[in-house]
Amino acid sequence: MTTALDMTLIERALTGFTIPPRPEILQHIQQQLAINEPSISRIAALINLDVGIAGFTLKVVNSAFFGLSQKITSIEHACKYLGLNRVLALVRSVVLRFTLAEGRQDAFSQRLWSSALHTATIAMALAKQFNLNQSAQDDCYSLGLFHNAGIALITAQAPQYAALMQSGLQAGVSYSEIEEQHFQTCHEVLGYLIAQSWGLTTELCNVIAYHHSPALILQSANDYEQQLFALLKLAEFFSGESRVLYGINVDPEWQSFSGAILDVLELESLSLPDFAELLHQQDILTVYSLK
Repeated sequence: MTTALDMTLIERALTGFTIPPRPEILQHIQQQLAINEPSISRIAALINLDVGIAGFTLKVVNSAFFGLSQKITSIEHACKYLGLNRVLALVRSVVLRFTLAEGRQDAFSQRLWSSALHTATIAMALAKQFNLNQSAQDDCYSLGLFHNAGIALITAQAPQYAALMQSGLQAGVSYSEIEEQHFQTCHEVLGYLIAQSWGLTTELCNVIAYHHSPALILQSANDYEQQLFALLKLAEFFSGESRVLYGINVDPEWQSFSGAILDVLELESLSLPDFAELLHQQDILTVYSLK
């Protein structure tokens, strides 16, 4: 298991930040799931209470990463086709996106959520390529969407966030060190708290808490945590996340730890273009698309 988080640091990280509360819609849906015979129509009706959330959920369901042969045209159809638990996981992620991004139309916030969706799509596709089960594929998708959620909390109070990160990363300073210096917190810890409050699994919470601490998470005694972490970092690399968010052509973290990350997945760096080509065949763009 990964190192326990220092609660003193967590309390300090929360100073000045408000973790988005778990929305009532999820509580009502989960109450439905807890009964012996949950009502698909009732769950669909709850999701449909918010047109924006329902619409975005259908957009995600119909995106390339699900690879459906037919269009899903209603939430009820999605519940029947994908299963209640998968739709719930999707809705949880979609509601988080709306909660954190509410009222934010600045360019960086838009890039942040676009990047999260792209990374999630790639992580899901990679998990499928590695023949992981459906639950693991869904975990990879959730991880891709949630891993940078803490950034949204910081940028809500610090519009200069992206510029400070770009400058620090170009100078060779780590993600967490830059954030601690300027904001007295880091998005890993904030993301962990969000993930916990929204009911993500322990493994997902731990990977989010340490996704910029490779030396620690790669020592985890939990093989699944290591696997999730490695797939997330590979997805970040393929999506060009550091370039999209901060204009950094080469991610220093990937440069330092790519060998260890690929070892977890039993991959060689020479095989990466082949994986990129498999993604391209699914109409998923990667950094190799621009080369």
